[in-house]
This record gives sequence, C-alpha cells and structure tokens, in this order.
Amino acid sequence: MKKLFAVLAAVMMVMSFASCGKSSYEVSQYDIAKTNDQVRMFIKQKTVTDETDKVAVTLENLMDTAYTYDAVQRLEVWQDSHWCVVPDMQEAVTLEIYTLPANGSDDIFFNFQKHYDKLPDGWYRMVKSLVDGDGNIALATAEFGIGRASKE
Repeated sequence: MKKLFAVLAAVMMVMSFASCGKSSYEVSQYDIAKTNDQVRMFIKQKTVTDETDKVAVTLENLMDTAYTYDAVQRLEVWQDSHWCVVPDMQEAVTLEIYTLPANGSDDIFFNFQKHYDKLPDGWYRMVKSLVDGDGNIALATAEFGIGRASKE
C-alpha cells in the first residue's frame, strides 16, 4: 500500500511539472477553463505578425452586470494540446483597475514589443480575467495565429 501511494505521489509530482512543448512554458491555469460567451474580446486588426508592436482589442460585455479587470497582459500559446503561458518580460506592472460597464464595451491595447520577445510562428490567445461585483470570474479570450499556424 505504501508503494502504491509513493508511485501515485511521484506521478502527480511529474504531472505538476508538466511543460508545454520544447519550451519552458508552463501550462496555463486557464488551459481548460471555459470562456464566457457574454463577455467577449475581439482583435480589431486583420492580421498579427511577429513584427506587430501592439494590438488593439475590444472587450464587449453583453451582460446586465459590470465587470472589473486589471492592466495585466496575459498571452498564451497552444502547444501539445494545452494553452501555455508566454512569459512576460515586464517584472512589475502598475496596478490599475478598469470597469467594463454592463452592456458596454472598452478598447484596450496589448503591447507585444514591451512585454514579449519576438513571437515565433504559432497559435496564440490573449486572455483577460474579469470579475463582477459578486466575485464571479468571466474569462475573455481572443485567438490569433502567427505564420501558418493553426490550433490543430
């Protein structure tokens, strides 16, 4: 029985250190989380390339509830059937809280040049976690590809 427990503990430890692909990217805490179809995010421009400095994004709230969100950028890449966090080069971010009004929208920017190394070909998503007045979290994402990448 002790051996079985030790084997199970070892397997769980190995799984907790799971990484994505050849990189040292960690699997996202939002890897299997469902996005909210009532709080959405759209990329305003038609294409994103490895030379794009920043991307204009619209957050749209179709709910009767306002949400708050912060200025933190989160970029993830699809690797080995998982969403993995692309490390942000910024060590500190000013804590700014914004409000996405009920049935409203807000325009924000994701700045690739200041936050990430040059992005290789791949399938990416920008992620925003929003919180309503009751503490419920809504996850909004916008996906895009660089190069000939797809999510498959």
